[in-house]
Amino acid sequence: MICYNCGNEVTTEGTNCPFCGSPLSAAAGNQAEYNQKAQGNYWSQSQSSNASLDPKTAGILCYITWIGFLIAVIAGDKDNPFVKHHMNNALVIFIASLILGAVCVVPILGWLVAFAGEIFLVVCIIMGIVSAVNGNMNELPLIGQFKLIK
Repeated sequence: MICYNCGNEVTTEGTNCPFCGSPLSAAAGNQAEYNQKAQGNYWSQSQSSNASLDPKTAGILCYITWIGFLIAVIAGDKDNPFVKHHMNNALVIFIASLILGAVCVVPILGWLVAFAGEIFLVVCIIMGIVSAVNGNMNELPLIGQFKLIK
């Protein structure tokens, strides 16, 4: 069954979703899945004709090197807000990494700034991957303020 509130697949037989806490029932789950399909929710709708990747997979791939980002851009659904969000975060992280690479040219102070910045970016990458795995669209610290992909 798919939770009507968060979109996660629920395999337990509880009364509430273990991810978001929303009430579950067989009738509500089926009706909710139907409502999500009618509203165009990206969790339960079938893949569009131009996308061959699941939105979560595309969101995760965005953060894994430039090659993963390119695969997500080419094979992912670029109209999906979940995929757009994670593509934007990954693109900002990659651009910030390039800028920090240029800062490394400055001896000592540049090295320290670049080292601290790269540690921050690695933490942001991990947070982005965890957010994509969980199906969330959490804003990353500092990174989430920049919207390059709209």
